[in-house]
Amino acid sequence: MNFGLLTECYAREGKSHAQAYADALVQVDAAEALGLDSVWMVEQHFRPWASLLPSPMLFGSAIAARTERVRIGLAVAVLPLCNPLRVAEEANMLDQISHGRFDLGVGRSGITKFYDGYNIPYAESRDRFNESLEIILEAFTNDPFSYEGRFHSFHDVTLSPEPIQRPHPPVWVATSTPESFLTMGTRGLPLLLWFMGNWFEESLQAYRNAWNEAGHPGEPQVFVRIPAYVGETPERGFNEPKESTIHDLRRSFREFRQGNDQRAKQSQYWIDHYDEYTKTRAAYGSPEEVVERLQEFRDRMGVTGFMLDLNFGGQVPQELMLNSMRLLSEQVMPAFE
Repeated sequence: MNFGLLTECYAREGKSHAQAYADALVQVDAAEALGLDSVWMVEQHFRPWASLLPSPMLFGSAIAARTERVRIGLAVAVLPLCNPLRVAEEANMLDQISHGRFDLGVGRSGITKFYDGYNIPYAESRDRFNESLEIILEAFTNDPFSYEGRFHSFHDVTLSPEPIQRPHPPVWVATSTPESFLTMGTRGLPLLLWFMGNWFEESLQAYRNAWNEAGHPGEPQVFVRIPAYVGETPERGFNEPKESTIHDLRRSFREFRQGNDQRAKQSQYWIDHYDEYTKTRAAYGSPEEVVERLQEFRDRMGVTGFMLDLNFGGQVPQELMLNSMRLLSEQVMPAFE
């Protein structure tokens, strides 16, 4: 089982952006020292109250420079907003800088604010994503490379630098729609899933069937992202992340309320039902409770790894967050060896 730390590099109230980056890097250092397997970064835009990672590969370079063992993952590059060749070039570059420790996660995001800010119609997001993914995969394995598409055209280009990992850094795909599970199973690409109460059991079975029918070797890899917190006791595991979790839900409510988005109503519901949220949307509690919760993901979804948001909302004090990581390492992870 792969245990990964997910960071959004949250802006904490009352602290500078410089301090947010510094705190995130201390957490990365702890992940390396405590034996976590990976660190995953999000990509977000135009939401300074939520995240400070518009360029996660740039942050990934900082992680690579101060670590030697932990893998560095992007969860995810929002492909419809990017030049796909630029993504492939930077992925290879970060693979070199990290000595072959980089994983490229890709997706299209459901936050329309990103698209509005870049003046890209969200209605085109699926087509843009599919074309960009095709370009990246072909560019990784063809030299020189040419492509004629609806949104991009390239002629006789060669990626530089070359990657360390062959044939290229692992490409993971974030998805949630049933048809995408089938497509990615057929293509032999591992999955990144955002857990929001949806177990994806039928879709994952279809994904594995498509993987096997296509003749891909080995077992497909599936990582799930979930808010998590390990406290010394059940009460601390419940209460210590509460303020930060409610803080994030309130931010979501304010943001999505402006567009009369259904997500605003969902956020308000969870604000009013924190106890239910911890039981159905997160992995909060004592070490024993978190072990039991994560075992449920393993048993129901067959996941092979976790991207744990150990400071959901970004307002948990640093010393408590680092203690949660220690408890994860010492009392949760050994249960999965």
